Amino acid sequence: MSAEAAPGGLPDEGTARAPGGGGVSSRDRLVDAAWVMFNRQPYEEVRIAEVAARADVSMGTFYSYFESKEALFRVVSDRALHELADYERTDPDNTTGNPVRNIAYSIREYYRVCERLRTVAASIELMRGDDGVRRERRGTLMRGAKRIQTMVERLQAEGTCDPAVDPWLTALALQTMTIQLGYDQLVHRDHPQDVDALVAAVTPIWARALGLGKWLRLP
Repeated sequence: MSAEAAPGGLPDEGTARAPGGGGVSSRDRLVDAAWVMFNRQPYEEVRIAEVAARADVSMGTFYSYFESKEALFRVVSDRALHELADYERTDPDNTTGNPVRNIAYSIREYYRVCERLRTVAASIELMRGDDGVRRERRGTLMRGAKRIQTMVERLQAEGTCDPAVDPWLTALALQTMTIQLGYDQLVHRDHPQDVDALVAAVTPIWARALGLGKWLRLP
């Protein structure tokens, strides 16, 4: 409903007017408020009324967009899973093209996101029984494994990686190991492990699994 159509010429509560005629919808404000709160508090501690208050909307407005806290969390979890999959994977200072340096850089970036989103990531694990959250989580994992598979196949084509390595199964194994260790040490611990220590432990495993051991000794 436009401001002209609303009773008394008042703006619809669904849009917050910004300078210059722009605006942020109430739905976006709710999602942004939920993003902050789910990153600060475990899922079970977040209350719909507090999200609505932070977004400066009524409870009625909340329920016009989301049927439940679970529905709102699905949107937040999608955003978190996207960030957990969308990070830089190439070391910008890797002038020698050392593949192990890029692997280490990628692992470090992933673990930094895990650490930053540790609260909402833990809630995603808690909500794995929710069909929407489970599907998106599984899809993110499979896309990550496919990305590793592509990297392995490229390195094999370049003659850098061991040609005997099975690209898909190795990708699944490395992906699973890296994620499980990250969640165990960065998400579920009261005090997260040092990221650099994790990278130093995981990188040689990747390198040796892919037949890149000689690159571990090179800059």
